Amino acid sequence: MQHALIGDLTSAIDVKIQSGGGVRSANDVARLLDAGVSRVVVGSLAVTQSNDVAAWLKGFGADHITLAFDVKIEDDVPVPALKGWTQSSGVDLWTALDRYPKGTFKHLLVTDVGRDGALTGPNLGLLAQVRRRRPDLVLQASGGVASLEDIAATRGLGCHGAIVGRALYEGRFTLAEAIAAAA
Repeated sequence: MQHALIGDLTSAIDVKIQSGGGVRSANDVARLLDAGVSRVVVGSLAVTQSNDVAAWLKGFGADHITLAFDVKIEDDVPVPALKGWTQSSGVDLWTALDRYPKGTFKHLLVTDVGRDGALTGPNLGLLAQVRRRRPDLVLQASGGVASLEDIAATRGLGCHGAIVGRALYEGRFTLAEAIAAAA
């Protein structure tokens, strides 16, 4: 955990920052919030320790935690992957989401790991399914964004954000262009 570095970043710029990685306890959540992040991303534990994560959501507030599900598509079924995408959770995404009834959390980040970094476009079908099943959630799309059209397409589905990495690094578009496409 790079709490000090993240704290320096949150102090240096006037933007909301969402950060995660390695969040394993309520103390980790508290330290990131204390460092100035707006939302803490909780991944694998959202699947494997849903009771603990539900308590964190209640204690810290649903506005301060994003549940992140990294999924692999197995026989047309989205299944959360664990341990750096090396293990299957053994449950489908819908079962994992059902552990958090409507009103218990607000922010959801879904990554199709088969597309992450591949610049093949986001899994619009999966994102549309998530929107239909959980319209109550603020959805962030991740995995495969390669173009401004991809950003606009996720926005068109009702996603509230899109994670962009490699496309920016490779100069396919600028951050300003991405923000405009998301508007």
